[in-house]
Amino acid sequence: MFISEEVLRIVHLVARYESIATAAEQLNKVPSALSYTIKKLEESLGVELFIRRGRNLALTPTGEYFIQNSKSILSDIDSLCRNTTLIYTGVEQELTVAVNNIVPRDVIVEFIAEFEKKFYCTQLTVNTEVYNGCWDAIYHKRADVVVGAPHSVPSSDGIISEHVGYMEWDFVVGPQHALATCMSPLENRELRQYTAVCIRDTATNFIPLYAWHLDGQKALFVANLDMAVALIQKNVAIGYIPHHLVKPLLNNGTLIKKPMLEHKHATQLFVAARTDGLGEAGQWSLDFWLRPEIKSMLNGY
Repeated sequence: MFISEEVLRIVHLVARYESIATAAEQLNKVPSALSYTIKKLEESLGVELFIRRGRNLALTPTGEYFIQNSKSILSDIDSLCRNTTLIYTGVEQELTVAVNNIVPRDVIVEFIAEFEKKFYCTQLTVNTEVYNGCWDAIYHKRADVVVGAPHSVPSSDGIISEHVGYMEWDFVVGPQHALATCMSPLENRELRQYTAVCIRDTATNFIPLYAWHLDGQKALFVANLDMAVALIQKNVAIGYIPHHLVKPLLNNGTLIKKPMLEHKHATQLFVAARTDGLGEAGQWSLDFWLRPEIKSMLNGY
């Protein structure tokens, strides 16, 4: 049996005001039209939704159930109409954002929170990429927008990009590591005997990169930076970690920063997007990461 949106709204309005006359006034209809609609609905369902109490109407238990369980239907209809209009005006149905694993979590959360408020009809997917995996994601259409892509733009063909700053790195060891008490700058030749903790580059079409790994040095590959930090704290490995992640651990002494003779340069960061099919949500996303206060957070300040 088909129940139209109009019938649902009439029943809800009568239930709210407990009066056919008042509901009819709100809808600019004659009361008899509403009475007829409710009567036909009750007859088709074989139930009684309202009972008369003097000059007012009250919901029966069946009517209460009908109202409660049809609210979501009306809400879905409203969302469908609203979202269809938004899509028509240029808002993407889906948007995939690739984020470099070194980007601070707090700024990613801020981005998602603002995006969800503004583009509630767009399905947002946020994926983590490592190093050249960021460029791979945007050039090979695994992402619409990329945040924190490193070093330099491989090619401007079909891509728009903006430089957003630099990510500083600290070379760190655990407090009980053999290198912890060394005072002079460390040389590569003495570091090769210790395991370097690494996270695999997610690129499949670009040359993979690592934060730090010397020729001839054993590499320990882990899933993420949190695990890398934990292993360095356990004196299992050594390596470079973004400054924003290790700063509190340096302050409390659970990690030790060491000077390097050949220190790793800060990583230049970019935001980028594909030029084909960039809609309102994608453009807003680019603009978000270019805000001065967001760029400051992106740089770990």
